[in-house]
Amino acid sequence: MTDLTDQVDRGEGDAGPPFVFGFGFKDGVASEMRWEDVASHAVDYDFIWLHLNMLNDEARRWIGAQRDIPYAAASALLADETRPRVTAFEKGVVVNLRGVNLNEGAEPEDMVSIRVWLSEKLMVTTRRRRLKAAQDVRADINMGATIANTGALLARIAAKLTERAEPYVLEIEDEVDSLETEILEGGGVGLRAKLADTRQSAVLFRRFIAPQRDALNRLAADESVLFDPHTKIELREVADKVTRMTEDIDTARERAMVLQDQLTDQRAEEMNRNMMVLSVVAAIFLPLGFLTGLFGINVGGMPGVDSPTAFWVVVALCLFIGVCLLAYFRIKKWL
Repeated sequence: MTDLTDQVDRGEGDAGPPFVFGFGFKDGVASEMRWEDVASHAVDYDFIWLHLNMLNDEARRWIGAQRDIPYAAASALLADETRPRVTAFEKGVVVNLRGVNLNEGAEPEDMVSIRVWLSEKLMVTTRRRRLKAAQDVRADINMGATIANTGALLARIAAKLTERAEPYVLEIEDEVDSLETEILEGGGVGLRAKLADTRQSAVLFRRFIAPQRDALNRLAADESVLFDPHTKIELREVADKVTRMTEDIDTARERAMVLQDQLTDQRAEEMNRNMMVLSVVAAIFLPLGFLTGLFGINVGGMPGVDSPTAFWVVVALCLFIGVCLLAYFRIKKWL
């Protein structure tokens, strides 16, 4: 088993301050906290929320030193790679969720993780990269939003993650619609590459959004005291939205596969048509080539050698044969 101190040692140096932000809640009303206030003021609140930078060694050491956070939960908070999941403990729950990467210069499907330890008195969230959904919740709190407990706070974070992801799903659907229009109008340059990129984005996004749906459904069904009936309703609503997003992504991916097949069929049909034209041209010129080759041999006894009109007779014969072959191919609908 990997010791927790090993995970602390794997921190990427002091990559930013340990404390991103934090709030203490009393009767649903939040007060912003400082890193220095965490230990001394925690008892003054009904519960607190600490959002930490897991790349900072001080934050990692603080998490490892908390006796109220089980070893396995602390390991999950410090894990480098995560997938959406829910793990229940005796006094709390670990939740891993993912959001669309909206940081500048990043690809949206490169999802950003938020790791959560949730107990009745404490919620600790950690992140490696900036997560705008967490900043959205912070802005709501600063604007006066009241939050009754840690379960409601987690539900609000999940809702913000989903709200941030919905435009990206719509963007994928719009891209598929645009590609479908281009294909129906006869194609365009680089359609295969665009389709491949769209399908890859959909596959990568679904890889994490589907487990997130399962995690949210499990939270909504949790019977612990952390989630009151109103919070469970909110979690079910978020889970339903994520389910619809998953279905929309599946639909977009399937449509992209159909468009890929349609594009392949169009290319095959175009190639067959070109091959048909080439075959018809070859079929027309084959007897003509034979005729001209026959009259071009340099041996005695060739008819029309001494006739001044023989050349034009041969030309007329070639034209006649060509016209007859063209008419035949038209009747057969090969042209």
